[in-house]
Amino acid sequence: MATPKRQFSRSLSNNKWMKLWKKWQRKDVVVVNEHHRRYRALECIREGIQDLFDKHPELGVKDELTEEDFCHIHSKTIKTNQGKKFKFRSYASSVFSCIRRAVSVSDKDFLSSVAPDDLDYMEFFSNSRSGQDFYLSNDQQFILKTDKKYHLEFFMSILGDYLMHFQRYPHSLIVKFLGLYSINVAGQPKMYFLVMQNVFFPVERIEARFDLKGCLAGRYQKPYTEEKGVLHVLKDQNFYHETINLGSQREWFLRQLRHDVNFLRELGVQDYSLLLGRHELHIDDQQTSFGNLVYRMRKSFAKKKSSSILDTSHLHNQVHPSDTIQEEDESPRRVRHRDLNKAFAAMKPTKTSTSLGSLLDSSSLDMDDSLNRRLLLECKNPLHVIDGSHERYYVGIIDFFTQYECKQRVARVLKVCKNCSCDHSTVPPDIYADRFLRFIEERTN
Repeated sequence: MATPKRQFSRSLSNNKWMKLWKKWQRKDVVVVNEHHRRYRALECIREGIQDLFDKHPELGVKDELTEEDFCHIHSKTIKTNQGKKFKFRSYASSVFSCIRRAVSVSDKDFLSSVAPDDLDYMEFFSNSRSGQDFYLSNDQQFILKTDKKYHLEFFMSILGDYLMHFQRYPHSLIVKFLGLYSINVAGQPKMYFLVMQNVFFPVERIEARFDLKGCLAGRYQKPYTEEKGVLHVLKDQNFYHETINLGSQREWFLRQLRHDVNFLRELGVQDYSLLLGRHELHIDDQQTSFGNLVYRMRKSFAKKKSSSILDTSHLHNQVHPSDTIQEEDESPRRVRHRDLNKAFAAMKPTKTSTSLGSLLDSSSLDMDDSLNRRLLLECKNPLHVIDGSHERYYVGIIDFFTQYECKQRVARVLKVCKNCSCDHSTVPPDIYADRFLRFIEERTN
């Protein structure tokens, strides 16, 4: 029987208690060392990913994906130095490899950042109410996020659509999820970790951060006094009189935002956010040299090989959540797609160039082509960084796993009563999408 002291210690490890404690201490980023409650789990994630990449090349990128690739689970039992055994699982490994290729993240860079040999992870705490845990890779380029199983079941059910969207729009603003893993030990709940790109990277110069849903009720965050090292994200009411000054990039940004939001509308989701960070443009941010321009054009408009999805006749339009994240001994799940043959036929090949003359020929660089590409910056996070007139912006759409179901319908009524307003986040997908777009468009110059 556990002693009162041990029971108290366990209660402190509870997510809510821990987050409240960190808020009191104002420590928003902590190193995950051997005394951290998630140290063993993250070490097993590290070892599992290293083993996956080093010993299983057959689970890497493929030019043709089948239904089996979407339901494949790689499993490995890991024994810690203390003798405790964990089971590591990687879900749809080849599919996530194709997603990494679609957004120009090499396996080498991914592995060296997410699973380096001897660098610590870091946990960070924000004013989010999601209840998830967030862990940064040591270089802060990627985030390992815990999530609920039913959210991940939905995500896996639309994974093919998600991959296709990045192939259709290579410069999409939607956050890039690059891997899904789980860890469990006998007698304890399984933990799921999604690996995603950090929208706010690099972090050194960012002066302000916002989480925008396009509504005002309950969307105010009291600003902290200025304090170094505190990760603080403001909300819609804080941003109400602000603007996003993109200058010549405005049309591209709003066009891509509409493509991304219409994709989320078709999925029937709501409650997503636009993460927005900004800082003033510095002298070394300027990218105006001819050599830099040529490099950026080659990088931005390079032809990339896409992964096609086979066996479309066996894919289903609807999927029950219990069919998606299954164990090795369960029946394969079904994958959700919408007229894949038609969608792939609509994808036009990317225009490329073989010489400097053709590279700079305006006829070969149609900024408004069906792929909606833009001239990316030469920086560490080009897909989420846009230079405006006087500021650099970090933008990405996150948290799109919430479907509008019975729970959300009830919450909608309760929020109306609580806030005496219909301008809250829990509304049907069509209303949410239109309002979200309108809020951003009205504040973008």
